[in-house]
Amino acid sequence: MRRSLTLVIVMLLALSLVLTACGPKAPAEEPTPGEEPAAGEKVLRFHIGAEPPALDQQIATDTYAIMLGNHLYEGLVRVYDGDIQPGMAESWEISEDGLTYTFHLRDAVWNDGEPVTAHDFEYGIKRLLDPATASEYAYQGYYILNGEAYNTGKITDPSQVGVKALDDKTLEIKLENPTGYFLSLTNFISLFPVRQDFVETHGTAYASEADKILYNGPFIMTEWRHEDGLVLEKNDKYWNKDAIKIDRVEIAIVTDSNTAMGMYEAGDLDFVMLPAARVQEFIDNGQAKFYYDGAEFYFQFNVKGKTPETGKFTGNANFRKALGFAIDRQSFVDAVLKNGSDPATRYVLPLLAGVNDTFAEEYPYEFYSKNADVDKAKEYLNKALEEIGATADQIPTFEYLTDDSDTARISAEAIQDMLKRNLGINIEIKQVPFKQRLELMTALDYDIVFAGWGPDYDDPLTYLDLWVIGGGNNDSGWEDQTYTDMINFIRTSPDLKARADKMFEAEKYLLENGPVVPVYFRRRAWIHVDGLTGLVRNFIGADPDFTYADITR
Repeated sequence: MRRSLTLVIVMLLALSLVLTACGPKAPAEEPTPGEEPAAGEKVLRFHIGAEPPALDQQIATDTYAIMLGNHLYEGLVRVYDGDIQPGMAESWEISEDGLTYTFHLRDAVWNDGEPVTAHDFEYGIKRLLDPATASEYAYQGYYILNGEAYNTGKITDPSQVGVKALDDKTLEIKLENPTGYFLSLTNFISLFPVRQDFVETHGTAYASEADKILYNGPFIMTEWRHEDGLVLEKNDKYWNKDAIKIDRVEIAIVTDSNTAMGMYEAGDLDFVMLPAARVQEFIDNGQAKFYYDGAEFYFQFNVKGKTPETGKFTGNANFRKALGFAIDRQSFVDAVLKNGSDPATRYVLPLLAGVNDTFAEEYPYEFYSKNADVDKAKEYLNKALEEIGATADQIPTFEYLTDDSDTARISAEAIQDMLKRNLGINIEIKQVPFKQRLELMTALDYDIVFAGWGPDYDDPLTYLDLWVIGGGNNDSGWEDQTYTDMINFIRTSPDLKARADKMFEAEKYLLENGPVVPVYFRRRAWIHVDGLTGLVRNFIGADPDFTYADITR
């Protein structure tokens, strides 16, 4: 999931828990309230931290769009609370060799009444892989036969891609190699159906407004007030509409967690993330709830540098490791985040699955220390200076890119202080809105950025494959053929143990040589009103998932 928590992604936590959001607004700028509920109408109200940059199935990359997309659209399956359930496909078969998936679609329609067909899935997946689409998530289709070849221009005939509508109700997908988690991956927005005639009618305006979207999920969007809020309503044409309890969802765009907390206490929101300064208060009164949302946050380096001068340093692996050992992760999570998040001493999220247990149980590992190791940081810095041919007084000031909220600033200032105090390195904090940060990252217009990623599926590859050469979400400038070859082996090996061994090798190689320094694994504190049930907080997938939520007031 794109940087946001990217992601892929991304929300930073400091005195509030949501730092990837844009900057705070004054109370007078709070979102416009929705309509008063009709008698007996069930309305769910919550907030997100930023405007979704895109709701186009094959273009969307950020957390907010992925969350919304899982409620507005539906893929072949629906993953709910960890369980794979039938979605647009009511049944499927997998060949004995694990290479061919045959999906049988149910009778379902788009919100305009036209049927959802296998051709819509074929078009959507080929659109994802079409080089002209320039999707950053195109690599999620590389599991499909000839998916990568088509996306990279090695072949130009889309009919050679292993996805085909055998008829209106039957979709066949052929894979390059057996992929045990492929079925759950069809729940990911990039592989969702899109109707060709509707996309071509609206062109570049497709999915830019509520009336320029076709919906086949449990909800439709009836209002999209940009930078202010969104309104979703139950989709009466959804095949499983009788299981949907919520009639309307009002989503405010609130960029400051303290403002959101005030709205919750005023009765305007039904659940909210707790600002760090108030977590203990709600632990004491027994109301605080916690969950790991799968997000990892890290320093990401532009190895080319924003300027040639800074690039000499950010392009040096020992310099990057020096900064990594200068950070006191334990103090950061305890004193800044205050939400139970874990210091990230390795790259791969410990919760992800291994062969028979979690990956962390099968491959225990710590590369970085929880507390700052100043001696080791200085050792790596001295190595870097020797390799670069520079002295300590020649180290430039680096631009540190982050979001534009007050809490993001507090978080950045804590990092700024650690680097200055432990290594004498100066960073200049640059705060920009969430969407602009993503754009600057894509353009490699930064030195260091505090970014994050959340898992798209339950496998370490969901983190590891970000950094391959030409990867759609590799916005670091780092190109390493050895690492890319490791990931290609992982993608194609049918031997689960050999594959897991290689993932561990790749993780260690990335930490030694790569463009990322992990800082923390996010744990989130939240509360909700009495009467709210069935709301799922996810480690993988849409968070929150309110598909089958219910509320009584």
